[in-house]
Amino acid sequence: MNPYLKRIRWRLLWISFACLTLALGSFALNQWVYAASDDQCSWVVENGKVVIREILPEGVAEEAGLLEGDELVKIQGRAFEPTEEGTLKAQRFINSKPQGAILIYTVKRQGRQILLPLRLVKPLEPVQLALLLNGILAWAISLLVVLSAPERKTSRHFFYLAATALLMSGATLSGNAPIPMRIAIALMTAVAIALLPPLWIHFFLRFPHAFALRKNRRFLQAVYGTFAVLSLWLLFVRLWGIFTDGALRTPAGLAPVGMLKAALGAFGLPIPLYVVAALTGLGFFLAGTFRTHERLRRALLPSLIVAAVLCLDLVAWTLLDAKYGKSLLFRRQIFIFMLPAPLLPLSFAFAIFRHGLFDVRKVLLRWVSYMAILGITIVAYLGGLAWAFSHLSSIPSGWAGALIGLLALPLGWALRRLLRGIRRRFRRDFSSTREIALSAVREPRKRFSEEALIKSLRRALGEAFQPQFLEVLPIEERQILLPAAEAVDRDDRRLHFPPQPLRLPPGLLRLARENRELVLGLGSEEADWIREQGEGVRAHVDALEAQLLLLIVAGDQPHSAVLLGGKYAELNYGREDRELLREVALAAGQVLETAVMHQRLVAQERLSQELETARRIQEGLITSHLPPIPGFQVALRLEPALETGGDLLFVKRRPSGNWLAAVGDICGKGLAAALYMAQATALLEQAAQREDQRLEEILCSLDHTLRQLLGQRGFLTLVLLEWDEAGNYRLARAGHPGALLLHGLSEDCSTEMTPHGRGLGLRPAGPGDWEVIEGVLPPKGWMVLYSDGLSEAMNRDGELYGVGRLGNQLRRLWGTGSPRAACEAVFQDVAAFDTQNRDDRTLFILGREHA
Repeated sequence: MNPYLKRIRWRLLWISFACLTLALGSFALNQWVYAASDDQCSWVVENGKVVIREILPEGVAEEAGLLEGDELVKIQGRAFEPTEEGTLKAQRFINSKPQGAILIYTVKRQGRQILLPLRLVKPLEPVQLALLLNGILAWAISLLVVLSAPERKTSRHFFYLAATALLMSGATLSGNAPIPMRIAIALMTAVAIALLPPLWIHFFLRFPHAFALRKNRRFLQAVYGTFAVLSLWLLFVRLWGIFTDGALRTPAGLAPVGMLKAALGAFGLPIPLYVVAALTGLGFFLAGTFRTHERLRRALLPSLIVAAVLCLDLVAWTLLDAKYGKSLLFRRQIFIFMLPAPLLPLSFAFAIFRHGLFDVRKVLLRWVSYMAILGITIVAYLGGLAWAFSHLSSIPSGWAGALIGLLALPLGWALRRLLRGIRRRFRRDFSSTREIALSAVREPRKRFSEEALIKSLRRALGEAFQPQFLEVLPIEERQILLPAAEAVDRDDRRLHFPPQPLRLPPGLLRLARENRELVLGLGSEEADWIREQGEGVRAHVDALEAQLLLLIVAGDQPHSAVLLGGKYAELNYGREDRELLREVALAAGQVLETAVMHQRLVAQERLSQELETARRIQEGLITSHLPPIPGFQVALRLEPALETGGDLLFVKRRPSGNWLAAVGDICGKGLAAALYMAQATALLEQAAQREDQRLEEILCSLDHTLRQLLGQRGFLTLVLLEWDEAGNYRLARAGHPGALLLHGLSEDCSTEMTPHGRGLGLRPAGPGDWEVIEGVLPPKGWMVLYSDGLSEAMNRDGELYGVGRLGNQLRRLWGTGSPRAACEAVFQDVAAFDTQNRDDRTLFILGREHA
């Protein structure tokens, strides 16, 4: 059972029972049991006489021969005082007689007394009948509405308003009722007066547009308090009239005077207040209708027109009553003003059934099915018994009773099975909906495919709820992109809403992560956060007719949002539906988290394979093995920080017989830097093959080409070394750390060679001004090229390894005479030193042997 319905079902039952009992009981007692007899004429006290003022045309008084202006002397031989109290006693005397009773009226006409027999009648009160019909219709429709959507305040408010209208229909009193009935009806009237006008205003503060005034406690307290005080005052006056026989006398038997008389003069105040309340509610209804979207406005327009006509009808009745209220004919024709009253609940019923404002069809079908099966079963049972006893009249009465009892047992069992089957069929909606909705997250093959899961979830929600609108949108940077929509404004102009973002406030996302509040209502009553983003966004959501937003959170991160329109033919989702959607969102989030992790693992594995391939390709581009070079020993090593790196190590023999070595560093790390390094290596390979290009020309060519290849902030630092068999070398540098020349153990036997020159590929373009240093590498001398990954290695204390430490280490190792051993030892020492600043490391050592 719907949790809201389970919570309020007894309240619905007792309110409905009380209002129906009081309304129907009051109507029955007033119209049949205590119906007042009437002579269909009115009297007035003039100059100490009781004069017949008005006679109803074609009434029993006219048939009896009474004329307007006749002086009433006696009724059935009884004389009454020519006072207000006397006329009241005479009226009660007439009212107490049975229908068809003949009373002898003694009247004085032109100085002569005439005896006229008059047959009393008990006419049906069409006013009370119209009010009762209106109340029953409103109550029945509101009961369907609240059973279909008990979680909505609007539906519950509609029920309370209709129940009060039903109670108001019984708040009429005949002139022949006993005192207990008069007191009960006075209490009913007080309750109806206290609740009906403020409920009317309050309802249209909620529906069809939620006005901010609906939450203003002071305003609501003032409205409810005003009518509560008014109802208490009217109750006091009515009870006073009941216990003083309608004469309103003080305990001393005197008529009220002074302030009390003035207060009693305000007894007619309720009618103008009713008019004001009706017009106020109509104003909110009108303003709210034209603030809603086109579909709802089109649905409510008939109800709005009927409500406006009824309010105008009430105004007209109030004005005419002020002028002709004492007319007997006018009082007998008041029912004409009440005849349109049932049109209001009928217009709401039309809007509900035609435009699906509430899902009352299933509720109506369910209860009609219950009553039909129950009625058919009872009729069949009683008909069968009648047939049986008409043909088996000889059965003794004892055996007949036993037979009836025995037949009732299987009949009750069958009826119970039928009703339970009907109930299961109607309950099947939710159970099957749950199975369909959760089926999207139960298939194992969808647990590793994010796309397949989203597609299956969309299909399952569409099949389970059959929403009028369904979109699954990704959440990016805490917002979703609303799809395009179209609507029609108040002037029937078509409005187009292009796609626009809808931001999800951090508070909503925090509640989604921490409290699993995953189902958000998008109506104006529930989503003030949408209106805060602008009326355009609010209008866009209304144009989409989206009712719910379902958040799917994967791994505490918002992944997707599902926008749902009204399900089936209704515009609302019940509490049970929302709980199911929350369960679906939780399950989908868990499965999506698995799918996302799986995809990340797959992507990571794919990336690892790609990086491994790139590393092998890079290793193929890096010079790692050289043929023996007569007169020289060469040691080289490149160690990337990641699988691939941006350091460059190139050694190549030129066509002239000279050798060219290069150590460089592309800005950045990883695969992108490795790609740029590969391009730079290819360019060096091409330049090395050209015998006529000098170092500065190679650098110039690389600078121009890399500026086209690298990005705005990309650049390459490079140091080039060229040498021949005699040990003559040429050295050029482009923004790279300088080379070290070693030829002894002492500190003055090492030199840092830093010819000036600009890095390659820098923007904007400018003169490189690359300097070339020439010299001869002495016997046993070492020329060392390195990257900043060695010199800028950092320990825990933030201390750099530094060029000085590198030079000292190389001088210490120079004595071994083995560049390869020195290269390995330097890498081991730097690796032991470095704890924070992992970077690509490259080292090239060229050592000349003895002459």
